[in-house]
Amino acid sequence: MTDISQALIYAIFAILPGLIWLFFFLNKDDHSEPKRVILRVFILGMLMTVPVFFVEYSLLDLLDKLNLKTDLYYFIQYFFVVALTEELFKYLAFRFGAQKSQFLDEPIDVPIYMIVAALGFATAENVVLFSQKTFQFLIEPVSLSILRFVGANFLHALCSGIFGFYMAVSFYRTNKRTFLFWGGFLIAIILHGIFDFFLKYSIIEHGGETELTPIVVVIVTALIVSYILLREALKKLKRLKTICKI
Repeated sequence: MTDISQALIYAIFAILPGLIWLFFFLNKDDHSEPKRVILRVFILGMLMTVPVFFVEYSLLDLLDKLNLKTDLYYFIQYFFVVALTEELFKYLAFRFGAQKSQFLDEPIDVPIYMIVAALGFATAENVVLFSQKTFQFLIEPVSLSILRFVGANFLHALCSGIFGFYMAVSFYRTNKRTFLFWGGFLIAIILHGIFDFFLKYSIIEHGGETELTPIVVVIVTALIVSYILLREALKKLKRLKTICKI
């Protein structure tokens, strides 16, 4: 197998998780969104990984200088640096790419476009991750692709989708718009932070394999519950007939 064909195969495995989730969630919308707008938001989501890298790098550099205790350091890192930064920039991809679009005319469109932005972001992360790996056997990129599919890519979609639901509701309950917006943002950060903190810190940085089973149970439970809540939220938005004006 040539280097070019290997690179192509790895690129496919890097992109595939995000595309599968993209088509899955787009099918939740009974009225298809324009492909050009979807593509624009998806690409903006990918591009947001660039400023996120610099912001997170700068914040972590500042955090290193504080000489905090290990537990507190990783808590701040995963909740306030990584989760907050990434959820903010995924939202900005939606804001710049779709929020003022004429096609954003249904309540469900808000979480759908938020999910599109999130999956663009996750796909760019996948590409970077795969480009940094050296694989010896085909099963290795396949396994990594599956892990990204059920883990980080799913998480990004869930966090942004839940945040999008609260934004959509806020357009109806104008007296609580600010509360709902920031409440949705906070929930997205907490869910994202829980995933990163428990997985990366408790298993990779701290616990090792001895902590694997209980931590996996926590993570899987959080993801399943979050998906059920998002699924019911999308069904609720479908029942709202009022045109969504932002």
